Amino acid sequence: MKISSGNYKYRNIEVPNGIRPTTEKVREAVFSMVRDWIPDAVVLDLFAGSGAMGLEALSRGAGRCYFNDINRQNYRILLSNIANCNAGELARTSNRDFESCIVSISEPLDVVILDPPYEKTEYYDRCFELLQDNELLNEGSVVIAEHLYDNKLLDSYGNLKKIKEKKYGTIGVDVYVLEPQLI
Repeated sequence: MKISSGNYKYRNIEVPNGIRPTTEKVREAVFSMVRDWIPDAVVLDLFAGSGAMGLEALSRGAGRCYFNDINRQNYRILLSNIANCNAGELARTSNRDFESCIVSISEPLDVVILDPPYEKTEYYDRCFELLQDNELLNEGSVVIAEHLYDNKLLDSYGNLKKIKEKKYGTIGVDVYVLEPQLI
C-alpha cells in the first residue's frame, strides 16, 4: 500500500497482519470530502493500524497528527511507517486504549479519524461522547467515521451533526461537524 497524494506520495506503507486497511479509493474519497479542513490541521487517527489515514493527512498538509493503536505489533509497524515517511516531527504516538488516548490529548483537534474494528460498534458512541466531554473539538471541527455501511450511525451525537454519508461497496463513511451550542 502507498500514500496516494502530497509530500509523501508513493511512500510504501506496511500493513499489519489481521487489520483491514482503508483502501486507496476510500482514502482518496475521504480526503476529497474534507480537503478544506486539512491544511495546518491538528489530526487524531485514533485506531491507526498502519497509520495510512493520518499519514495521508500529514502528506496533504496537516500540521500535526496524533496516532494511536492499542495493539503492540500494529504500533511497531505504525512507528516504522511514520519513520519511512520522515514524519516523526509531526507525529505524536501512543499505544493505549482509545479512551485513555482521548483523555490524554490537551489541545483542540480539527480532524478526527475513527475507524475502529467494525464489530466494535459501541466504540463510535463512546468516542463521540469523550471528544465532546473533554472539549477536544472546536466549532467546525470534523469527525470522519468509517464503518460497515449496514451498521448505520446516528445523524447526530450531541453537537456533532452528520453532513455527509457515502457508501463504497460494503463500507460507509460518515462526516460529522461540531455545531455551536445553543443556549
